Amino acid sequence: MRRLAKFFALPLPEQRDIAEALLCLAGARLLLLVPFRWLAPLIGRPQARADCSIGVLGPDESATAFAVRRAILCGGARLPWHSSCLVRALAARMMLRRRRLPAVLQLGVRGGAATELSAHAWLKCGEIDVVGAEIAAEFTPIAAFRA
Repeated sequence: MRRLAKFFALPLPEQRDIAEALLCLAGARLLLLVPFRWLAPLIGRPQARADCSIGVLGPDESATAFAVRRAILCGGARLPWHSSCLVRALAARMMLRRRRLPAVLQLGVRGGAATELSAHAWLKCGEIDVVGAEIAAEFTPIAAFRA
């Protein structure tokens, strides 16, 4: 009940962003049931790993990207299931696309002979790390999709 009271205490634009984030997170989780070869065109155009820059965003665009980041992180923490990095990146991508902001979703791997292979996804909008970039340096990028 306290969470609901906190939610309704937020300003209306934040409430809308969080509600949209919850819907996008649920939709992104469902998208993982689709084979990747069908999902890839929805994410964006494949890019060479060396060409993942987007450019500089204006102040309003930066504020919008930060609002999307905040909504995804806040909404993802309150769902009854775990939202993986790929689900969060896809959901943030949906929200940014709706706002007509450019983004690059990157997929990377890490592992070696002594460690288990693991994968990670992160999303950048301009110079802003929207989701997943906190540990992105530990992974070797293998694919990037610009939209």
